[in-house]
Amino acid sequence: MSDAYQDACEDVRSKAMTYFSQGYNCAQAVAMSTVEMLKGQTDGIIQLAAGFGRGMSAGCACGALTGGVMAISLLLANPDTKGFDKEISETAAKLHQRFVNEFGQACCSGLRKKLSPFKNARCKEITGTTAAMTMELVLAAKIKKSTPV
Repeated sequence: MSDAYQDACEDVRSKAMTYFSQGYNCAQAVAMSTVEMLKGQTDGIIQLAAGFGRGMSAGCACGALTGGVMAISLLLANPDTKGFDKEISETAAKLHQRFVNEFGQACCSGLRKKLSPFKNARCKEITGTTAAMTMELVLAAKIKKSTPV
């Protein structure tokens, strides 16, 4: 991984953690930080991701993970993409696998049980790490197909 590539991953990690500290949920923080760094504008992301924090408010899939998938979709899909796109599906699956490898599971309620008593500090770290994973995967996909970010 090049220095610029590593710097981008560290920058997005820091930005996501800052957003989380400012009160954005994990999904918002991951999606906003990644899209902002690669696309510049984040129109609608805050609203789109609002319901995905804390495992869609039901303890299911971690919001940081779903925010990463939102960013992958927005950054890799063409405006006319319909249904399943192979590249997006594969990239989202890679993010899911890396997330599970790193944290042991993708379920928010399970992750939060392991975090006590410092839930927010650990969630903040998960948010930053997931943003960095997302950035790495999106950059790799962009390089693979040689399209501008």
